[in-house]
Order: sequence, then C-alpha cells, then structure tokens
Amino acid sequence: MHACSQALLSAFDEHADSKRAMPMRAYMKDIDAFYGIPSPNRKKLCKHVLAQFPKTILTDWQHIVRDLMNKGKREAMYAAIDIAEKAHIYWDEEAIDTLLEMALYRSWWDTIDAISPLIGTYIEKNPNTRDSLIEKWMRSGNFWLQRICLLFQKRYKTRTDKELLFSLCLRLADEKEFFIRKGMGWALREYSYVNPKEVKQFVLSSPLSPLTKKEGLKVIERKHQS
Repeated sequence: MHACSQALLSAFDEHADSKRAMPMRAYMKDIDAFYGIPSPNRKKLCKHVLAQFPKTILTDWQHIVRDLMNKGKREAMYAAIDIAEKAHIYWDEEAIDTLLEMALYRSWWDTIDAISPLIGTYIEKNPNTRDSLIEKWMRSGNFWLQRICLLFQKRYKTRTDKELLFSLCLRLADEKEFFIRKGMGWALREYSYVNPKEVKQFVLSSPLSPLTKKEGLKVIERKHQS
C-alpha cells in the first residue's frame, strides 16, 4: 500500500464514529460501509494528510486511488475522487480506465455525480475519445454510465456541445429510471444558465418526462418569476 494511502486510512480509522456511520450508510441505501466522518471533517483530514505528499499524490494517483477503493469505505472513495481530480494534469489517455473503474465501483449518485465532471475534464484533454466513449456508454444498458453521458459537460458552460446534449436527452427520453430523468433535467438546468432560450425551446418541444422538464426549467422559471 502506498504511504499516502496508509496515512489517510489511518487518519480515517482514528476519527471513525460508528454511531454516525449507521445513519450515513442507511441514507445511502447500504451501498457501502462508512467511517462515520462528516464531510467537513473528512476534508480537513484529507487536506492535512495530503499536504505531506504534495508530489506523490499527483504522480502516483492511480496507485493511491486503487488503495482507497479497496478499503471498501465510502469516505475513502470520496478521498480517491478528490485525489484523482487534483492529479488531472498528470492524466494520460489511459487514465480513463481508472476513472471508469471508479465510476463502476458500487455506483450510486454521490460518486457518479462527482466523477462525471472528471470525465468531462478527461474528454477535453482527449477530445478524440469523446464520441466512442459516449456511444459505448449509451449502448451499455448501465444507467449510471448513461447518467455520466448526460452530466460530463456540466462544468462546460459556454463550451457545452448543445447538439450532443440535446441528442442524448432525446435518446433517453423514454427511460423510466429516476436517475436518468433527474440527471437529464440537471444537465439541461446547468446549460440553461448560459443558454436559457434554447434550453426552454428544447424542453417545451421535446417528449421529456414531467420530472425532467421541471428540473430543466427551474432556473429559467425562477428568473422569470423574479
């Protein structure tokens, strides 16, 4: 195990709280075990430990990420995501394998929504991979990967490929899965901050679910009411 991983996991062990861990695990539908460390405390612990490994968390990020995933505790997974993001300048084209491994590890909305913008960063660094990755994930039948397809552009703002976003929404318009419908609305809402006119036109003219339409128009309607 990498020294950074060991130090981080030791810190988590020292601050574990079994009483907090039980409701945290229940809230996340028993998807994973928890240390019971509140998010602000976890971030402070990570900041303190990672400061001791300023270089290796970047160069050895994949080793550290896998160590943390293997622990089987959700807070360790959150730390792995944070480390992967910090190391983005060291990603090569093969980094997608580790990012995908992270996405598929006990997938739930918390990790998928955090990993999606990392996928977005990767795709901007490796634009030639975009179409093949998106098509593969859209055809996978895995709704978490499909949710990533919807959300990977959520930090792009004016760089968003609207034709791609709208086409993905239409391809998934008949899906009944809550996390697809909600994710679709979220993606449209994020884009509405920079292109409200076209988002509104698309939402009102497309066969989207009521949930997707409600989520997609939230910002637009709030601005209209004010």
